[in-house]
Amino acid sequence: MKKWLLLVLLAVVGLASWFFLVTKKKPKEEVPKDQPVAVSRYSAAFNASIDSFLNTYYGLSEELVNWDSTAVSATAANMDQIIDKIRWDELKNDTVIYATAASYRDEVKNAVQNLTDATNLMAKRQAFHSLSQNMYDLLRTIKFDGSKIYLQQCPMAFNETEEGLWLSKTEKIRNPYLGLHHPKYKGSMISCGETKDTLHF
Repeated sequence: MKKWLLLVLLAVVGLASWFFLVTKKKPKEEVPKDQPVAVSRYSAAFNASIDSFLNTYYGLSEELVNWDSTAVSATAANMDQIIDKIRWDELKNDTVIYATAASYRDEVKNAVQNLTDATNLMAKRQAFHSLSQNMYDLLRTIKFDGSKIYLQQCPMAFNETEEGLWLSKTEKIRNPYLGLHHPKYKGSMISCGETKDTLHF
């Protein structure tokens, strides 16, 4: 009799365990929350006009990497036209930002003109350094959020003792001051430099 009761008890416990396991609610799977879509503070047209200027600048940097003086002059002349097409009026909602940006824009235009007028690569690189510094200040002032931009620095751009700055769309260093055809270093110093800042608003 005791064996029969023990068997019944075991069967009941087994059925109860099975029922509990089968009917137990499965935990709800975590559904990833929708990520907010990044919204720029500027219009698509404004961002596109800045991007056009930046892409031309990046091309100019690569021409300096290749020591191509003729291409640098042609690109600089083109940049002068592109900067005038940027929709600066969008900045007028904030008079302080607009005034500061206008000042840097004028410095950028001066540097572009100096690039065009310079008769040798050393002078062009000096103008490029000025252009890069003023572009960085301009983009930081307006908090441009159309793309990530890296500020990079060569510690020996001029006379092997003075720094030179440039902007890049990637973290990879391609030094426009020493480049691929340096009389002393050839292409061995192409990766000389470091990223000093990142603009990513």
